[in-house]
Parts: sequence; structure tokens; C-alpha cells
Amino acid sequence: MKKYALTAAALFAIAAALAAQDLPVVGDRTTPLRALGGEGNIGISNAVLRDQPEVRALRVVVEPGGVRAMHTHADVDFHLFTPISGPMELVLGSGATVTVQPWHPYYMDAGTEHGFRNHGEAAVEIMETFVR
Repeated sequence: MKKYALTAAALFAIAAALAAQDLPVVGDRTTPLRALGGEGNIGISNAVLRDQPEVRALRVVVEPGGVRAMHTHADVDFHLFTPISGPMELVLGSGATVTVQPWHPYYMDAGTEHGFRNHGEAAVEIMETFVR
């Protein structure tokens, strides 16, 4: 009987420890999008695909004519900007613009000022990956 009580207590302790962990937020393509507010943001929505201390991944949808205002990510080591369904114009703080083709990740160091625009006629999906 003691053996079963000890086993039950151990299982309970393991279950309690697992329940107390902060599990990463995990989503997929069906995760509802939320509109991105703020001055200068037009036709931008996103959903968190993964969020944990080491990495964050977002699904971003940019409507035709959509614009993401200039901004930085100071809380990351680097950032990958990857258009999926069409090309995107990436605007850098230096004034340079880069057309990033679908499935071609564009690397940015922490603190790189950037924004982006969709000049196309269809919405473009992007995956943004932030490594902390």
C-alpha cells in the first residue's frame, strides 16, 4: 500500500510541476488575426504562432496598399522577415528599400529600423521570426 501511495504522490508532484510551467503560446494558420493599430499602420493584422523566452514567431497579413510604420525591435538578437505569398517592399531606416521575394528570409540585426509596404493587388502573408 505504501508503494502505491508513494507512486501516486510522485505522479501528483510531477503533474503539479508541469501544470505550473509557463508553456509557450502556440498557434497555427487558423489562429485568429488581430488588426495592428497605431499611427501609420494601415491594413496590417497578425497572429502569434509561437511565443517563448527564446523565440517569437508571427503570422502577418498585409492587405493590398497596406503599410507597416517604421519601427524597431530592441528586445531581440535578430529578426527574420519572410514573405510567403508574394513579394514585399521592406523600407530600412537608412532610406534604402528592398523587394523581398516570397520564401526569401531577410535578416535584420536587433534595433534595425524598418517598415514594409504591399504594392500588390492581393494580400501578402509574412512570417516574422524574432530570436531573443
